[in-house]
Amino acid sequence: MTHPLTTPAPLATAAPWFVVLPDTPAGAALAGTLQAADPTIAALRRPSGRPWLIGRWAGDEIVDAVAGRSRMALLGCAPISHDRLAARLASARDLGALDQVALELPGSFHLVAEIEGCQRVQGTASGLRRVYHAALGGEAGIIAGDRADVVAALADLDRIDVGAVLLCLVDPVAPHPLDDRPLWQGLTAVPPDHWLCVEQGHPSHRRWWLAPEPTLDGAEGAAALRQALVTAVAARTAAGGTVTADLSGGLDSTALCFLAATGPAALVPYTGLGRDPADDDARWAALARAALGVETFEMLPRDRLPLVYEGITEVEEPLDRPFIGVIDRAKLLAGLRLAARHGPRLHLCGLGGDEVAESMPNYLAGLALGHPLAAWARLRPLRAQSRWPLAATLRTLRPRSYRDWLAALARPAGGPPARGRRHLVPPERVAELDWSMPPRIGAWLTPDATELLRATIEQAAATAEPLGPTRDRHGDLFAIRVGAAVARGFAQLAAPTGPPLAAPFYDDRVIEAALAVRPEERSTPWEYKPLLKAAMAGLVPTACLRRETKAECSAEEEAGLRAHQTALRGLFDGSRLAELGLVDTDRLLGLCRYSAAPDRHYLALQQTAAAESWLRAAGRRPSSGGPPHQSARPATVPAAGSPEPEPLERTC
Repeated sequence: MTHPLTTPAPLATAAPWFVVLPDTPAGAALAGTLQAADPTIAALRRPSGRPWLIGRWAGDEIVDAVAGRSRMALLGCAPISHDRLAARLASARDLGALDQVALELPGSFHLVAEIEGCQRVQGTASGLRRVYHAALGGEAGIIAGDRADVVAALADLDRIDVGAVLLCLVDPVAPHPLDDRPLWQGLTAVPPDHWLCVEQGHPSHRRWWLAPEPTLDGAEGAAALRQALVTAVAARTAAGGTVTADLSGGLDSTALCFLAATGPAALVPYTGLGRDPADDDARWAALARAALGVETFEMLPRDRLPLVYEGITEVEEPLDRPFIGVIDRAKLLAGLRLAARHGPRLHLCGLGGDEVAESMPNYLAGLALGHPLAAWARLRPLRAQSRWPLAATLRTLRPRSYRDWLAALARPAGGPPARGRRHLVPPERVAELDWSMPPRIGAWLTPDATELLRATIEQAAATAEPLGPTRDRHGDLFAIRVGAAVARGFAQLAAPTGPPLAAPFYDDRVIEAALAVRPEERSTPWEYKPLLKAAMAGLVPTACLRRETKAECSAEEEAGLRAHQTALRGLFDGSRLAELGLVDTDRLLGLCRYSAAPDRHYLALQQTAAAESWLRAAGRRPSSGGPPHQSARPATVPAAGSPEPEPLERTC
């Protein structure tokens, strides 16, 4: 279902972006209009003089080359010279030959190329750099770019997909493949492991990346991950100048800081201290700073750290989809403003370490099939730590397909809703061992919205394919894509303030190195992040690698909800989501509070606040309201002998 918008999404005037234009009069006219309105917009042109690539980027964020009538540009962190890139381009007979550039170079970049009039536009396998495309209309051609809002605006797409907005309300994220549904009708997202091919005005997606087989043992994997991280960080520090970096004291940010300190750039660490008295980040960050020997650093003390939801009604940064990070916007910007005082070229962050350096426990389902004794040896301590019932554990380890798992999410609830949450996975299953963690929905969703969500999941389950052949490979790749989307959102949120954010853990070469390790050696029940510790041995002091704890943010969450309850209610007053028929405003306003109850309804509130903020930020108000139409595919009654119904988990 769609609703027309009164105003199209604006161009991201305060953020970097690019668009690849068709070699048509319409493409040339569009570029001319944009550059006339904003002379700062850069352009690379074809031999005909028509523009090929336009956008806003810094001079050190692009390497381009021309060979005859062929051209190629890498946008982002691409450690390759102009001459080497030109040689690669000259030797390429067609667009497919450029796979080697994407598969060999370190860093993180978009690849854009044109050979014999055909276009290739590609992001990263992690999903940190994305590609979207749309038709200009008629025979005007296809435009593609790195931001959904920019492509939608330039293609004159002015209808929002209410079903896509609904999926953004799922906490923590809608299941694959529904997590990546574009918010504009007529806009297409290219899967991260595919590239966009445009031939004679017709778009298609072609696969360029496959995850490596997990064949390395711990020692081999540590060496590979070490080399990949060293190279990734060196690509960011090679140009010298000043680089700021998060230093929470956690293993991920600590590793990046020590690697950055070996390069030619001056390192300025930044530490923001949480409000939880049990948070030991300060002690570990101080230990790392002392070992680094840095004289200059920034610290935001507990009493100055902005709370969750601070400024939630003031979000103006252009985002191309709802992003949960807006609830921590004030905290992010406070740290970046401190970093900006040092004039850094970029800011390193440790996002991605959790998803890349560790495997999910659902690898035990596969391990149990071939090595049952090894699986049981790891399962026993995990059960003890997490208190998983034995029967439920064994039941979950039994094989079932991804389609069956996804379809189970759409089955209607077996009974009346409970006071707290309605659980997606009942007690007879262990979610951590299944294909993915089950989503939650807020109790403020309308009945029509809930039914539309069920029908959407049911329809997707009929054809869905997992991201990998096993539960753990799917889980790893899904977690990386979801985490990369978070890093991408933070980069968009930070862009107007600066400096640019860099997340080396999401570099494709780093991901490949980690995924090539056998999952039982990436994670164990007996040690925290063993692979990363082994990789950093000798580069990071042993004392800094002994940390076994990780800070959590419930204290900030509680304080933020209590302090900014009025602002949060103001955000939902006159709700755009309610106009779309997705939420019950009265119930939503009544639940804008923190609760220590096990249902933790405030977690689903984060996604709802992010979606409401996104709709408001650019005036995305529907011109006609009404509840969402239900799918023509109603929820079905399970057949005899099918598993017990597993209702959508609902927070209250």
